[in-house]
Amino acid sequence: MTGHNHYPWCTCGWCVGGGNRNGDGVSAAPGIKPLRPVYSEYEKHQATQTLKGYGATSYSRCFVNPNASCPVCGQPVYFYSNEYGSRVFFNELGKPWEKHGCTDTGRPASGSMRARPSSRPVAEIKDILGAEEKIEQRILPVGRQARKNSWKLAVVVEVHFTDFRMEVQVEDLSSQNHQKYRFSIYCDQPLLTEGDLVSRRGETFSFLHPLSLEDIEVTNGDRLMDFEALEKDIDPSVIPDEVLELLPSERRHFGSESGGTAKVSGTLRSVLEDFAKKGIVGPKLVSHYLNATGRVTADGSPWTPRLAFFLITLSGVSQEKPVRQKKRTAANKQKKARKPQPHPRAKKRPRSSGTLSGNSVSQSANKTRKPRSEPAHRLSTDVDEWARMLSRLGRVSRKDDDG
Repeated sequence: MTGHNHYPWCTCGWCVGGGNRNGDGVSAAPGIKPLRPVYSEYEKHQATQTLKGYGATSYSRCFVNPNASCPVCGQPVYFYSNEYGSRVFFNELGKPWEKHGCTDTGRPASGSMRARPSSRPVAEIKDILGAEEKIEQRILPVGRQARKNSWKLAVVVEVHFTDFRMEVQVEDLSSQNHQKYRFSIYCDQPLLTEGDLVSRRGETFSFLHPLSLEDIEVTNGDRLMDFEALEKDIDPSVIPDEVLELLPSERRHFGSESGGTAKVSGTLRSVLEDFAKKGIVGPKLVSHYLNATGRVTADGSPWTPRLAFFLITLSGVSQEKPVRQKKRTAANKQKKARKPQPHPRAKKRPRSSGTLSGNSVSQSANKTRKPRSEPAHRLSTDVDEWARMLSRLGRVSRKDDDG
């Protein structure tokens, strides 16, 4: 029987589907999860010895090597201490940070002890996880939903602390690709250092306070200090004189960069530019409209005139109101429309030529400037002069000339 017409879940054993089998040699049908591989007793015994040799008897011990032994029972434990003399022994690391029951704080822990437990090498973790799959009783959560809802161990690989803001990057220890995650919180001192262990579940992180050794559970952006009490002497409605008055604790409203320089996002800068085009300028107006449009600081706080001043100064957006041209009223428009305009076909009246008629003479006489008082003989003399001139043209004759 040929195999080119068969399917991957075919059970004939001859076609390509014969390779899709579980540990019993039976092919798995579609939609049915394959059974766990079946290991021999020898393989199980070897796996048990491997886990015992590493001391990997619980979830955290698959990834973190215990750094001490209990002074009472001698069991491997995780030991934490601080500079004030407090000491805590844990059976498990990560939520819920289970403490060792028979701890005697009056006796020192035995064995080699480091300041903090350290994660196992990657090769060692893979060896432990391979052995864990072969034993009857599983240590790690089984099933996708169970793994999703469980707390996972991670190690801190990077920490930055500036202006009361601690930014942390952790690397997941339980995943094969060692995925990295970031979170930041506001606190008065750095609470984590590189190499510290953190428990993670989704976007929530849990770790021990370095001084109190108590569990701290945070999400990204949480505040662990009272900034209101720290800034109680500041009036948020008073506009500062210069940007140098920005306090280190106030930089949290603008985010931060290396060196503690306040940072204004491009989106918020474009908002200020749009405000300026509409005539919304000045710290008081800007803070009002930022809050009215649902915009908050990087810390999640509402904007105040003081913070708006720093925002405007750091963004460099001009606060000059735009020049608006006066609108033409309807009356002005109608008046301008009614102004008489010369007809395009209208022609100018030609100027009078050398030929003068009676009308032209009278018009020219009217246009000449008359003196206020003229003697009678002067007037007649002018008429005679006009008559002589016209007689020369052959148009007017005088009786005196005929005699």
